[in-house]
Amino acid sequence: MFPQFDIYKEILGAIKKRPGMYLEASPITELNMRLRGYSLARREVSVPPTEPEREFEGFQSWIEEKYGINSGQSWSKIILFFSVDEHEALQKFFELFEEYLNRNKALEVDEISG
Repeated sequence: MFPQFDIYKEILGAIKKRPGMYLEASPITELNMRLRGYSLARREVSVPPTEPEREFEGFQSWIEEKYGINSGQSWSKIILFFSVDEHEALQKFFELFEEYLNRNKALEVDEISG
């Protein structure tokens, strides 16, 4: 059995601090591909998604709703479209992802207290 590993906390935290160490010329696109590869590899060996992975699954639809886009484009392409370049898009990703996580936490608190 694989140990519980929160890629979104551990790996994304490291990438946010030092993106050049993990990503090359197209950081937002590379980040999307790495996250997709990680999820695919886990599914291929029948490892069930962790809670953070299940939570991230909603990020795509949240980005589409936030930007009013339903084009079938990935979250990385949508963020890139509204950015100057790949590097700005990566910074926006971290801001948006934090906003998404905080929004989900606020919704959980509302459900518990409501």
